[in-house]
Amino acid sequence: MIKQRSPFSIFAGFTLAVLGGMIFNVGGLFAGRSAVLLNDLESFLKWVFLIYPLLLTVRGDINGILSGKLGTALHLGTIKPSWRKNTSRFYELIGLVFFFSVFDAIVVSISAIILSIILGISANFLEILVISVTTFALGAIVSMIFTFTLTFWIYNRKGDPDVYVYPIMSSINDILITVIFFGACQLYRPWETDLHYYLGLPIIVIVITGIVFYLVKFGKRDYVRSSIKQSLPTLTVTNLIASGTGTILVSVQTTLMQFPIFLVFYPAMISTVGSQGSILANTTSTKLHLGTMKPSFTFFKSKNFLSSFGGVFTAGVLLNIFYSILGPLLSPSGISFSLYGVILLILILSNVVGFFIIGILATSSAFLTYRFGLDPDNLVNPILSSCADLVMTGLLVLLLSYSLS
Repeated sequence: MIKQRSPFSIFAGFTLAVLGGMIFNVGGLFAGRSAVLLNDLESFLKWVFLIYPLLLTVRGDINGILSGKLGTALHLGTIKPSWRKNTSRFYELIGLVFFFSVFDAIVVSISAIILSIILGISANFLEILVISVTTFALGAIVSMIFTFTLTFWIYNRKGDPDVYVYPIMSSINDILITVIFFGACQLYRPWETDLHYYLGLPIIVIVITGIVFYLVKFGKRDYVRSSIKQSLPTLTVTNLIASGTGTILVSVQTTLMQFPIFLVFYPAMISTVGSQGSILANTTSTKLHLGTMKPSFTFFKSKNFLSSFGGVFTAGVLLNIFYSILGPLLSPSGISFSLYGVILLILILSNVVGFFIIGILATSSAFLTYRFGLDPDNLVNPILSSCADLVMTGLLVLLLSYSLS
């Protein structure tokens, strides 16, 4: 006779599993420490803090699509957990991610130049486009190598990619995108050289050529066509949401330069809530695809959901307490005891409020998209990522304004 697990046992087990995956969000603190370097660029490129949240959000959107679709494909057996002798779906997914990355780089550039005009910030479209395409193209290549390797490793060891991959890759991608973005700005140095013309434009031509080749080879396949059809409108909407995030962050640019410790915390804060929402969305999506869960909102009343929701919530709070201890050690300047109190309050309060908003949105949107015959992996994670960034940035600005006033 198999002994039935108690609700507390299920809750504790899931909390530890989630915490094990989300602990890698600590990497967001190192991304934030790297982001402090952007303060040095701001005097040359006035649009740096306008575009930085867009880069983080969009990279998170694409990571959400990749991790969600890859996890589901492994569970369904349409992709093998190996780099060698894989299925056609494996190569279709790689091309999709690269295509989405370039598409988002172009949309981000257009969004950034429009916002710069509205906000009266000096900006050059070609500079932004070249830096964005370089950042996303290189970031996509490196990120996919990490994501596929990590997912295969976890799956082959009987772990659940839906729980671990997004949180781990979210932090890695935050660091990657921050470092690559800073490196691209330093490489081209458009404020003193013309490399963005002579080197950047050829890179764009090569990237676009690769995209055209992919569309010619795979574009007519149902998986690719449906993914593009469902994901492109979603990514366009999430870019618009991300534009709002950038506008909000610019409003406290002076505060961030005065108190760079909050810039250290920023990537970790948004990636943690994004990871919490993604875990709920990915596990729900996989259960819907496998038929082990019905797309009914009565699920919200089940012990299974309450244990999962409570476990993800608890893991997020514990992580933010840990952030408050580790973050000051990475700060470029010391902090007072009173400022530490403000930091702890902002971290915990923003995570609690942000997760309740994003957590309910994650599960509800997975149900709704599935009931309308759409693939949650194409839609839910990108929406969650951008909404999490917007909500957390808004909460950070609101709490900063209130606490430091």
